[in-house]
Amino acid sequence: MNNSNNKENKKALLISNSRINNEIVKSLEQQKLTVTVNSRTIKNIIAAGDFVEFDFIIIDSTSVKSSVDKERLAILMNCPVLFFNENETLAVMDNYGQAKFTFSEFSWPITSVELGQLLHLSLYKFNIRNNECKQSHLLQNTISCIGDILIYLDQQGNIFDINNTAELLFEQSAADVIGKPWYNLVKTRQDLTAKQSQQFISTAIKIQTVTKLQPLAIETANGSSQLIDGVVGPITYENGSAGVVLILRQLSSLDSLPKEFNFSTKSKNNLAASNPVSGILLLSPDNFNELNLKYGRNYGDKVLYCIGELLRAFVRPTDMASHYGGTIFMVMFSQSSSAQIKNIVRQLQQRLQQHEFLEEQSKLNFSIGVAVNTQDLNYSPVELFYHANYSLSQARELGGAQVREWQQQNAMLQIGNLDRLSGNVSKSGNQDYQKMLMQWSILNFLNEIEQLPIFIKELLTQLINGFNLNSAAFYCSENNLVKLQQAINNSGKELTEQDICLTENQLSHIKSKQNEHGKVFTSVLAEHGIQIIMPIYTANKAEYFLWLSTEQEQLITKKDHHVLYNIADFVAVKIERLAATTNNSKILKSNKSLNFWYQSSAMANLMKEVEMVAPTNATVLITGESGTGKEMLAQSIHQLSDRKDKPFIIFDCGAVVESLVESELFGHQKGAFTGANRDVAGRIHEADGGTLFLDEIGELPLEVQVKLLRFVQEKQYSKVGSGHVKKVDVRLIAATNVDLKEQISKGKFREDLYFRLNVFKIENVPLRNRTDDIILIAKSYLEIFAGEYNKGITDFSEPAKQALLEYLWPGNIRELKNLVHRSVIVCSDNLVTCHHLGLFPVSSNPVEDVSVLSNQITARTNSTSAIVYKNKNEVNHQSAHSINIAKDLINQCLTGHSSENPVAIGPWIEYQLYRESLEHHQQVALQAANSLNIAESTFRRRWKKLQADEQLKSDGNLIEHFALVKHIQQLSMDESKVVFSQSVLAQASKELGLSVKIASALLAVSAPTLRRMVAS
Repeated sequence: MNNSNNKENKKALLISNSRINNEIVKSLEQQKLTVTVNSRTIKNIIAAGDFVEFDFIIIDSTSVKSSVDKERLAILMNCPVLFFNENETLAVMDNYGQAKFTFSEFSWPITSVELGQLLHLSLYKFNIRNNECKQSHLLQNTISCIGDILIYLDQQGNIFDINNTAELLFEQSAADVIGKPWYNLVKTRQDLTAKQSQQFISTAIKIQTVTKLQPLAIETANGSSQLIDGVVGPITYENGSAGVVLILRQLSSLDSLPKEFNFSTKSKNNLAASNPVSGILLLSPDNFNELNLKYGRNYGDKVLYCIGELLRAFVRPTDMASHYGGTIFMVMFSQSSSAQIKNIVRQLQQRLQQHEFLEEQSKLNFSIGVAVNTQDLNYSPVELFYHANYSLSQARELGGAQVREWQQQNAMLQIGNLDRLSGNVSKSGNQDYQKMLMQWSILNFLNEIEQLPIFIKELLTQLINGFNLNSAAFYCSENNLVKLQQAINNSGKELTEQDICLTENQLSHIKSKQNEHGKVFTSVLAEHGIQIIMPIYTANKAEYFLWLSTEQEQLITKKDHHVLYNIADFVAVKIERLAATTNNSKILKSNKSLNFWYQSSAMANLMKEVEMVAPTNATVLITGESGTGKEMLAQSIHQLSDRKDKPFIIFDCGAVVESLVESELFGHQKGAFTGANRDVAGRIHEADGGTLFLDEIGELPLEVQVKLLRFVQEKQYSKVGSGHVKKVDVRLIAATNVDLKEQISKGKFREDLYFRLNVFKIENVPLRNRTDDIILIAKSYLEIFAGEYNKGITDFSEPAKQALLEYLWPGNIRELKNLVHRSVIVCSDNLVTCHHLGLFPVSSNPVEDVSVLSNQITARTNSTSAIVYKNKNEVNHQSAHSINIAKDLINQCLTGHSSENPVAIGPWIEYQLYRESLEHHQQVALQAANSLNIAESTFRRRWKKLQADEQLKSDGNLIEHFALVKHIQQLSMDESKVVFSQSVLAQASKELGLSVKIASALLAVSAPTLRRMVAS
């Protein structure tokens, strides 16, 4: 081959077993090619990788099966490929007419001139294809970053201009926002968006680099929420000045999320106090494209389905596994510690590496990305998903076949990142996020619902939102009878059996699968769309079924079946758990699945009041502290009334964005405001004939209180945007944990509405005033959670019971439930001890409980870990020195002040640690937080609160030296230095022989907290 640019002979591979091999080799050598002949099969050559490092590959067409795609084979070999055939006639010029193919074909014999031309043509087509692939990759990355929301900024991040799309989304004109900082326009929802996102974007703007933005949850002017992502990059304006442009795109609406997601101080605290989803894992097989090319697309699809089956069999019923777009799979962990998740991931990785897929016995390597919630860092679902995705990308970039876990310090390292994985996981990104948030909602919020009818309705709502369904239903099958339990459509309307008509095939399938495990049953509708039947197995029998209907077939594909299987498993566990607590296997029919236990006289008297008012239509006002079970009382009133078979609708006045409260409660007409693209019935309409429970009524905006007053008086209302008055039959129950009379005096609550609601008042009893119920409730939840996790835990140790009785329970029953839940997770024995609870009694020696636990651990001969308890003599020198310094400080404090009213030294030490760290790190919060070994979000939140306390600043002048603060700052440790300082002060107080009262005042903590600090 004559080519002036080629200074060295190129190498050619001839794959052939033909009798004319020698002739072809001779002709190729005349073209200055070094030829290697390989007579093995194409399959074996590819498997061994014997085709690499060649400049040309010539293949005998007769050695290639007719089912093999020559184009795909040429792409796999990644060099100019020519096919020859001595039995067919093909002119060299025919290859010019087939330019769409990257390979070339010729007939033998062929002249030397024609062979040279064909080799040149093949090389040209190969180079063209390579350039097209590069251009396509660049274009793909570019398109993935393009959005239609444009915000132009100057170098300081102030708005220079915005386009029409941005004006429509944010409902602000360019004239109103020009000159203002970008974050005045792009307002993020802090409950769903990374806490450092504002700092991240500001840094990217400052250093003028093209950076892809992680998904942000933003709030628009009308209270709607959107999930967006995009890029930030430098730009030069017409006047020559430099600036930055934010290019944003909308991913998904967030308005269909459970109202618990709406951010407020209250809901945020509840989120932290509950047991949210603990982590997300994303995994993908490495080099999966090669498998597709080797065996074909159908084989690849089967392997992906096998991966989904493996994950479904591996995960716990309380977790969720999903197959997302492309080759990415997700596992969402519920109620697990970081150590537990790491152990599960390690076992899963081993299982995947050892598994042989299908008849080819294919073994695959997997890249895995993990993001985990901790006590200090409680990420939102969007954050966890993004962090896991970023970690998966890291695992791939580092060669694959490994696990990468998200580290908070990686956040700012993503500036300049354009990795396409770190946004959507598939082309249908909107659907990906909807499904992810659906699963998050089911695990994080639906799991907390203790009434099965409410749980089922919320489950159907989440399925409709997650898959964009038209309607969904829940069926019960017993004694060959199939009965509808609940059904709703995508507007929230309840459906009846007349609205849904099961086909004979569907009924036959349900009856046939009652006693055997079956899979998703899909019915293709005559006109368009599909209907799906999903069995739910309890006690190895399919008693319940989910029915899903959609007009768009592509919304639920085969890869989504694993999501449905996991949801069905989760629902089965929920049904069995509730059935066990009520000892009633027909829980759906009884409608009395309240986990409501009591034996105290205080609660017995309270329930008499409930029984008296329940049969009436009187409006009830329930008051009491947070966590006492006000919703349970409302449920009891409803269950004991004549309305028990009618809807019980809950509306949390404090968990809905203020601008949407009126619309959510009363409904709205289509077009009533921007974003109102359909009619919404409202919660009052949904409660017609039943009960409407208004939780946290004290949070209701004043302007809505006026409209609610009219409804309470006349049982009439009108939708937002409509003048038509509707009359309904609704029984009202309201609840609050604030003093409404005090709210009235502050002008935050209408007095006339208060008197209308306060017809029959029930004041719920705090848990500390019903001590006879504490052990009963704790053991009841212990039984539930022990059964859920298949643990043989039977009771609490006696010291643990004493600790439960002595604790004051500021969080009431909710706190007790969560504490028992956590203790079951960490307990591996048959008794829950004080150390599992984290509570220790005053009147009992904690050592007794330690000895019980120690004996149980020793008895487990197969244990892989040991627990070592250190006494005072074993405390290391570092801690001992710290305690001595703390003693000097406490003595000085008590000498200069009244021992009956000592200065609160604990908060002062914390304040000085924060202040010193900030000064040392030039006011950079992230570095200051890292120096104290605490999360940046925790640092910022706590520092803001400390700064607001003027007493702390003045108290500092009363203490003459900062020895303890300086000493702790210089220590090297892995734990939080703030927590360490508190422990040191607690231990110093104990060694000085201070009373609990004085020590608690010094540390500004309660007595039970002080006892836990000393015990730890």
